[in-house]
Amino acid sequence: MKSFRGERVSSLRFGEGGPQDDRRFMLVDESELRRGKRLTAREVPALLGFAASMDDGAVAVVAPDGTRVRSDGADFETRVCELVGRPASLHEDTRGANHDDSDVLVINMASARALAADYGEPRTYRRFRPNIVLDSKEAAPYEELQWIGKRFRVGEVELEAAAPNLRCSIPTIDPDTLDVDPK
Repeated sequence: MKSFRGERVSSLRFGEGGPQDDRRFMLVDESELRRGKRLTAREVPALLGFAASMDDGAVAVVAPDGTRVRSDGADFETRVCELVGRPASLHEDTRGANHDDSDVLVINMASARALAADYGEPRTYRRFRPNIVLDSKEAAPYEELQWIGKRFRVGEVELEAAAPNLRCSIPTIDPDTLDVDPK
């Protein structure tokens, strides 16, 4: 689900638009001023505290307080609106067009650790919401900047490093506390 808490998985299947089912579902804002636009954590940082999963063909949403609702329930959208605090509807998009920048975001843990050291406080890679986390003892911090324009393999998938990912404000939101830190 777009802008919900990330999900740790041990493997991914790739399709035309990146990891299969990644951001396949999203909430769409139904408020008067933003009707029809994607609802993201930029507008509602609390969305990062929600989890979503597929449950027997339905989308199951779990709120930070543990409240669970399913998309096949009659009151799903009413309950979700109450939980997120604004009018919204659930939309499915199988085209893979719900990424802000790239279809796949790969993060180098050496870079994530260097960033944490630069800030002098723990910074979690989860803030960047990567699809693939590479952690190698041989990797140097920011080495991935040298990969631009090159192809590399992760498992059975060949990827091309197209450009550094230009991040939005989402990494300023702590995924555990939901506090916003503009650093």
